[in-house]
Amino acid sequence: MNTNFLDKPGVFFDQDGTLSTWRWIDIEEVKKEGYFRSVQPHRNVIMASNILKLMGCPVGTYGAAWLDDGHSVADKDFWMDTHVSHIAKHNRIYVPCGTEKASFFEEKVGRSITRGDILIDDCSEVLRSWESYGGTGIKVRTPENGKKGTWRGYSFNCESAPDQIAQYIFYIRNLFGNGKYCCNYAV
Repeated sequence: MNTNFLDKPGVFFDQDGTLSTWRWIDIEEVKKEGYFRSVQPHRNVIMASNILKLMGCPVGTYGAAWLDDGHSVADKDFWMDTHVSHIAKHNRIYVPCGTEKASFFEEKVGRSITRGDILIDDCSEVLRSWESYGGTGIKVRTPENGKKGTWRGYSFNCESAPDQIAQYIFYIRNLFGNGKYCCNYAV
């Protein structure tokens, strides 16, 4: 893993339901080999992540996977290589399914989460946990989620224009870093 990327606050995109679609199907179907290779991309969110990277923001992914089944990580990496190749493998973090993302991050990376660490996710519960550890959560609203209205924090629609999504995330990121986090680009 490239520890230089993780030494400083970054923008982390969840994969399932954020960079890609999420289908509410039986969990046994989700666990089958090849499932993660077949999900559809949220193209505007993917393009926004690339724009952020070009703006100088450290961008990675942070999502759940079955780490011991022999195929989930490979399937997710294949999908990422196909649709989100601008995020290198060493900037992809996989959390064991059922593990809290925030506590795992601090353990894996060896530092505390800061306000400048932004998690973009489709799950309000995960975002609330991330914020309880000191990070900033941004919810991506998709046709599959956001129907209960429980998230009151930052959010954007996955169908918004990629440059608008990127500028929104960039703006929020710089709120908590006095402009120091994404220093290669000025708005």
